[in-house]
Amino acid sequence: MANVKSFIKKAAAAPKAPPPSADAPTRPTPAIVPQSSTLPPSTLPPSTLSPSKGDRRATDISDAIVPCRTREEFAQEIRYHWNRSRKEFLSIGRYLNRAKDTLAHGEFEAMIVSDMPFSVETAYRFRAVAEAIDSGRLALEMLPGAESVAYQIVTMKPDELERAKAVGLIRPDVTRRQLIDFKQSLRPAKTGAVPDRRKALLADYARCKAKLAEIRAELLRDHGVDPERDSGVTIDLEAEDVV
Repeated sequence: MANVKSFIKKAAAAPKAPPPSADAPTRPTPAIVPQSSTLPPSTLPPSTLSPSKGDRRATDISDAIVPCRTREEFAQEIRYHWNRSRKEFLSIGRYLNRAKDTLAHGEFEAMIVSDMPFSVETAYRFRAVAEAIDSGRLALEMLPGAESVAYQIVTMKPDELERAKAVGLIRPDVTRRQLIDFKQSLRPAKTGAVPDRRKALLADYARCKAKLAEIRAELLRDHGVDPERDSGVTIDLEAEDVV
C-alpha cells in the first residue's frame, strides 16, 4: 500500500506537458482508403501510390537468383521466369488496347512517343498479340515467351495458321527463325524477276566456247590448221568474206 501511495505522489508531482498553442500546426489525420476504392490513382493519398516495404521485398525476392544445383532446379526456375515474361508483355498489350479505346484522339499516340520506353512498332506488336489471345485466335498455353515471336504467329493468315498447327509450329518454344522460314516456304516464287546478270554471262560464255570448239574441229579436219597451237596462222578478217 505504501508503494502505491508513493507512486501516486510522484505522478502528481511530475511536470505536465503544456497544452498546444493555437498557432502550432496540427498533424493531419491520415486518410483511410478502403481496399475496394475505385478512386483513380491521381486522387489517392501519396502513401497509397508508393510501394510498401512488403511490396519491394516481394519484388526483390522474385528477382533474386535462387541457388540451383540440379537440372530439375534450373529448369524449374527458368520456366517460372519464362512464364512470368509471357504474362508481362501480354498485360502490356492489354493495357495498350484499353488505352487506345479510352484516351482522346491523339493522346494515345502521344503517350507512346513521349511516355513509353519502346517504339510505336513495338507497341503495335504488344497490342496485336493481346488481341489475338483475348479473341481466342491464339491459345494462352501456346503463347511464346517473347512478343516478337508471338507476333510472327498472330500475323499469319487463317490458312497459314492452320498449316502451322498441323506441322507442330504453334507451340511455346518455337523460335522466330522457324516461323519466318515457314512463312517463306508458303510464299509462291516471284515471276518476271530480273534475270541474274552473272548467270546470263556464264550461259553466253558456255555457248561461245562450244561454237569455238566446233570451228577448231573444222579447221583441223578440213584445213589442217589448229588456231590455238599454230602461231604462224594469221587471221585477216578483211580478206575473208565474213557474213
